[in-house]
Amino acid sequence: MNSPIASMLALHPAPPALDAGAGRPAASGRYRGSIADLSTAAWDGDHGLLSRRRLQRKGWMYFSAVTARWSVGYAIVDAGLVATAFVYVYDREQRRLIEEKATLPLGFAANFAPDWRQPWQLAQRGKRWQITPNADGWPNGWQVRFDGPQMSVAMDVARGGDGLSAVSSAPGRPFHHTWKLCALPVALRLGIDGKTIDVAASGALDFTLGYPPRSSLWNWASLDGLTDDGRKLGVNVVAHFMNGLENALWLGDELIPLAQATFDYDPAQLMAPWRIRTEDGIVDVTFTPDGQRAEHLNALWLASRFAQPFGRFEGRVGQARVSGFGVVEEHAALW
Repeated sequence: MNSPIASMLALHPAPPALDAGAGRPAASGRYRGSIADLSTAAWDGDHGLLSRRRLQRKGWMYFSAVTARWSVGYAIVDAGLVATAFVYVYDREQRRLIEEKATLPLGFAANFAPDWRQPWQLAQRGKRWQITPNADGWPNGWQVRFDGPQMSVAMDVARGGDGLSAVSSAPGRPFHHTWKLCALPVALRLGIDGKTIDVAASGALDFTLGYPPRSSLWNWASLDGLTDDGRKLGVNVVAHFMNGLENALWLGDELIPLAQATFDYDPAQLMAPWRIRTEDGIVDVTFTPDGQRAEHLNALWLASRFAQPFGRFEGRVGQARVSGFGVVEEHAALW
């Protein structure tokens, strides 16, 4: 894994605050661990409908869980003027997708401060999403819950390692920031068709808080699997966004920064295979979708075209053959 290119992609210690002082954001770069002080008060304005908090700031928590049979995706999003949430469960054995979603104008209070150490919740028409840091201390993980008319989902997600934080400049806006953790142990419980299913899974966390460009476009992949010699691995890569700063590989106990990523796929046929590579030569995998979640949203200030295929991958990481499950994404937003 210690290619000459990879050795130049340094992981710096995490800065203590997004606000570096005098309303200056932390320096762009990639950092080992989480950023301790996530306050955005220096940039949010008066919290009114025309403030930066409502028109520009976005925050979300996304969790995934995968097994050989199940793929689960879950998110709660504060998009300023609008709050959204979704959850889906895909059963590979039955080729069945169950999905629930919600959209609420001004769904989060004006003073809501997105933070992965604090509870998140959203409810609409008998459907409830809730994320709670573990009672025995936030470093240990999260209780992720959904209850609705079609199903219930419970994920007890254990925090593994420090993760990777990335901070990037955003044209005309203060900054954009994300914190990623991959290859996390997940105790998954599903309630479907009157049956309760308990299974050990593996998953990922994406916590994002910042001010992305008004017009944003990205491809993203979050992959979870094993090497041919049994080592656990996770991959997080993005293209066309944040200058690739969040690209990283979790391999056993190592966190390895990755170079820029390329996604080779046909936008007109998202269910065809995708090839994902990094310019340092470390990652070269083919992703084959089993299904996808897609949503096109036009709400107030926000427009979004989102597709997230989920499925299987195989290929090479370094010199090792790898395989597993995960998601890829195509997202274009005007926000």
